[in-house]
Amino acid sequence: MNKDLLEGLKNRDAKLLEVIFADVNPYLMKIISANRVFGENAEEILQDSWATFFKNIDRFEGRSQIKVFVAGIVLNKIREQRRQQKKLVVEEDPQKIFDAAFDSEGWWMHEPDDPQALLESKEFLSFLKDCLEDLSPTQREAFVLREVDSEKSEEICNILGITVTHLGVLLFRAKDKLRKCLEGRMGTI
Repeated sequence: MNKDLLEGLKNRDAKLLEVIFADVNPYLMKIISANRVFGENAEEILQDSWATFFKNIDRFEGRSQIKVFVAGIVLNKIREQRRQQKKLVVEEDPQKIFDAAFDSEGWWMHEPDDPQALLESKEFLSFLKDCLEDLSPTQREAFVLREVDSEKSEEICNILGITVTHLGVLLFRAKDKLRKCLEGRMGTI
């Protein structure tokens, strides 16, 4: 990595940071949304990741791309947020859900979508989403980075902190589980 770039980062050069943010943020948001984090939670993870990056900028030596380095931070923040959310138990009141969907005479408050059209347009994506959720977080992250984001093995390994051999195993297992899951779900139609 260019020494001027590293110096600019450490000095927090505003113009340089603006260029970096414009280049890297869309990539980071893809990773965040691929991990099913949206809205305020996504923004919070993005901001926390950049804050962590700048807090530890002196340790960034430029051996990897900035986007790869920050992507690793993003994935750690996502894992951290999930651990915290598992500690919280949210109880849903079924009566509130029912009351929000139907009026006092039992009619829909808002007409639902045509089930057949919904089935035809979203069925496969729904199956795929469900099957992706069945993967371990590391398998899902490796699969999304490779197949959705088209990242190279070296970058995926840097982001996930794994070896190329481990990546191969993760991708093989992810694809095998996805294939079996989709075959099982598509066979139920």
